[in-house]
Amino acid sequence: MDNGPWYSKQESSPLKLSRNASITSPRRMDNSELKLIREYNSQVSIPEHQILSFDHLLDEINFGKFQYWIYGIMALMSISEGAQITIFTLMVPILKNEWHISDSLNSLQASFVFVGYLVGSMLSGQLADRVGRKKPFLISSFFTCLLSLGTIACQEIYSLLTVRALLGILVGLFAPCGVTMISEITPGHLRGRYMGLITLTFAIGQLFGLFVAEYTLISLDEGNWRLLTFWCCLPGFLAWFISLFWLRESPRFALLSGQKDLAYNIIEEMIKSNKSSIQFTDDMKIKLSNWTHAMNRIAKNQNNASIMSLFENNRFFLTILIWFNWFILSFVYYGIVLLLPDILSHIEQTQTGRDKIIQLVISCISDILGAVAAAFFIELKGFGRKNSLIIFFTIQALTALMAFYDIEHHFIYWATASKFFLSMTFIFSFQYTAEVYPTKIRTTGIGMANGIGRLGGVIMPWICMYMNSQQLRSPFVLFSVLSIITSFSNCFLPFETLGKELE
Repeated sequence: MDNGPWYSKQESSPLKLSRNASITSPRRMDNSELKLIREYNSQVSIPEHQILSFDHLLDEINFGKFQYWIYGIMALMSISEGAQITIFTLMVPILKNEWHISDSLNSLQASFVFVGYLVGSMLSGQLADRVGRKKPFLISSFFTCLLSLGTIACQEIYSLLTVRALLGILVGLFAPCGVTMISEITPGHLRGRYMGLITLTFAIGQLFGLFVAEYTLISLDEGNWRLLTFWCCLPGFLAWFISLFWLRESPRFALLSGQKDLAYNIIEEMIKSNKSSIQFTDDMKIKLSNWTHAMNRIAKNQNNASIMSLFENNRFFLTILIWFNWFILSFVYYGIVLLLPDILSHIEQTQTGRDKIIQLVISCISDILGAVAAAFFIELKGFGRKNSLIIFFTIQALTALMAFYDIEHHFIYWATASKFFLSMTFIFSFQYTAEVYPTKIRTTGIGMANGIGRLGGVIMPWICMYMNSQQLRSPFVLFSVLSIITSFSNCFLPFETLGKELE
């Protein structure tokens, strides 16, 4: 028998639909996809060997130049977002001195950012799951960069509050689009590791912000924050400029939304850019079209791009657990980020401003190391996504507890360790959320999880800044308790997504 191209082997070799759903083909569909295909075949008689899934095709095309450009765009936007977080935290003590802002107004400023992010995240899912990933990303990323520069012109706190809220909305729009895009163009066997590594660019952005701060600020509570803001906007503008030429629509979304010609053109461009040996024949297009029909028929009237669709098909408990996970993650992580400069200024009063910035740099490096470690653990059997969330939330809870109970001079070490494990759990959460929802509601799922997480950021300043004013470092006890509760709740996540194909 002629071996033929890889995709034809599915046709020449019958599918053995045993109890374990094994498939005698070079790549194997996972049980969830087989279940969907069988449900479709019970209504429409198309043999399973006449169906080619997009994930199988993507695995054969593999990872190359096409993905590198899009990953580069998302990395630059993530660097810009990380730098903006650095600016925000550094500006709290600076504006307190320069504009004589009260703690309540600083808390309000933080809340405005996260409320904006929540609104943007809710809109992101509705837009991206209806009109695609590319257009919302291009528009929101451009205005994000423009408004970031607009903060330079603010002369008083209320105009800054308004701009911050609008920035939160725009970041909430583009961030879920970016995560969804790279999850849908990355081969399944690389998805966990590569998406984990791209997440570390957020920490690189924080480092970039601190590097610029070294040359624009005199100390943690004095300096030229406007010049700092200007330089930190540049990676975002560069990302937007590159995206005008290299960003493409998600071919998976194009297929499932009926834009087959667009999807086929993007797939052919991907094959050419990656110098893949695959020949994208008409026969493959027919099989891919059959897969599209199968997925859309099962999803019909079930997976519309709406918030309520996140609770359909036995997803209610799953969605609640994911939202709770994101809420606590944001509350604890941004609580540490916001409190670090203030706590360090009280503990290390004899140190110079440069020494304190170096300590903040070390804490940011821990985020990078955490992302690298997460990229390793996320694909290991026994760890994966779910188990890793349980294990590393527990470890993080212990480090947060030590940050409070150990002597003051050890605080920065425990706080840095806490950020290290939190950066790992962020990656596991992103990955799990991106894989657990079907394509038609994926951005809605990621956006809403992200947005609900930012609600933690809304209430965090009011609780944490008050607790810290009563007893220095006391918020870390709260962080520890919340992390333990979240670790326990993750035990009830219904399944692991390691090795699961995207629906």
